Formats: sequence, C-alpha cells, structure tokens
Amino acid sequence: MTGTTSPADSPAGRAAAASRAQYKQDDYLRTLQDLSHDEIRDRIRETAALEKAAMQEWLDSGDCYIISLAGKVHLPTCDSMKRFVDRDSAWITNLRFPQRLQGESPDEDPIPVWPILRTRAQIEAMPRRTACPLCKPDLTHLDKARRAITWTYLPARSLKSKHFGTEFRLPEGTLLGALTRITTVETIDGLDFKAEFEYAEAPVSDPDTELMYQTGTRALAQQQS
Repeated sequence: MTGTTSPADSPAGRAAAASRAQYKQDDYLRTLQDLSHDEIRDRIRETAALEKAAMQEWLDSGDCYIISLAGKVHLPTCDSMKRFVDRDSAWITNLRFPQRLQGESPDEDPIPVWPILRTRAQIEAMPRRTACPLCKPDLTHLDKARRAITWTYLPARSLKSKHFGTEFRLPEGTLLGALTRITTVETIDGLDFKAEFEYAEAPVSDPDTELMYQTGTRALAQQQS
C-alpha cells in the first residue's frame, strides 16, 4: 500500500467499508434481533477483524492523518484519536453488551465511529485545516491566516431549513454549493431522501453522506479588518 493510496482502495479497506455499510443498514440491525448474544459477538469480531486489517494497512503506509469532526488534523498516535484507531477498543462496549445492537442502547447509533483517514496529499487537496495542538502534525503548507476557520460536519439527514443558503462541501473538499432544497418522502420501498445544492450535478440521495460547512468565518473577517 503506497502513501498516496486511500485506505478505502485497499482490499482490506474495501472489505471493512462493506462490512460497516452493512452494519449501518437498519434492515441489517433488525436481523440481529433474533440472534443470541454469542452470535452477535461473532459478528462483531468479524467486523472488528476487517477494520483492524484496514487500519493496519493504512498505518503501514506511513502517510497517515486523521480528520476529527471538529476539522482538526491529527496524527494516528494522538491520544485523542486512540479510541478510533484501536478497533478492539472501539467495539469493546458492544462486545461486552451485544444487546446494544438489539435496540438496548442509550446511543442513537451504537456502531462505533470509523475515523476519517487521509494521506498528506489528500489533506493538501482539501480546504484549509487546523493542526491538533496536542500531537502537532507538520502542516506548514497551511495558510496560517485561515486557521481560524473551523468546519462543522454532519450527515445529510441532519440538514434543516436553517441550512438553506449555507455553502457545503464533501469531506474531501468537493464544493457542492449552497443548499437549495431538501425532500424527504416515505414510500413503500422506504425513505426517499434528496438534498439539492447549487453546484452539485445530482442531488445527494444517501442520508448518511457526510457534509461539511465553514463556521467561524465572521470571527476571521473581524481579525483581518
């Protein structure tokens, strides 16, 4: 695995992504309802093993960064990222209490977060980021004048009318433009979701699609004035 290859492009990465996508499906979670706790634990171990293989391939590349939900760039060795990098730790609560995957969880989504993994080249292609003050990755290519800009991440399903007119991007930096319309229709086949943006060629139809928008722009403008 080369340093410029996304972890998702590796065999282990694709396997882990497919497994997690399956876990994310409500229909799949419903299939766990009739399983014993030991059977659910077996499923968890399979998923954790796939994720560990994908994570190790990424770490072995030596070109490793993590983007936090706050928009900061971290090294994988950062103390604040350990709970995401260590997939055994990420799944341990569900392994101990498999009933969490059967609806007995205080969390809206009991599936542990898979971190946003990036290479340096991918970070440079994205909008400006702020380096974590704890692990202090070398990001000298960043424009320091823009480091005051922060980013808020949210799944498309969380879009509200208050977001109309807000300019959105995908996490890799693709500009979607201002949000212009949200359509949610319940059909016999399930939920039909669409979010339309000013510059997007097609609506975002997957409600789990991660989006981001700038926050803190006003404060930055005040500093520059």
